Amino acid sequence: MQTVEIICTNNNQKAVADVLRKNDKILEVAFKGTVVPIKLFKKTPTDEMYVGRYAGLEFISSGFLNL
Repeated sequence: MQTVEIICTNNNQKAVADVLRKNDKILEVAFKGTVVPIKLFKKTPTDEMYVGRYAGLEFISSGFLNL
């Protein structure tokens, strides 16, 4: 499975997440060891970062895959 790095902007913690779905506007991931999906979005396909919220926290990712 492909993975990406996710960063929590509230506390600057980084984590690796499995990619469930990815396209130009949506990145859907699940943190390693969980099955809870988190959706991150780009406002436009040319934006550099995907941004999403879960449990009151904000997460960002460039969407670049870690092989």
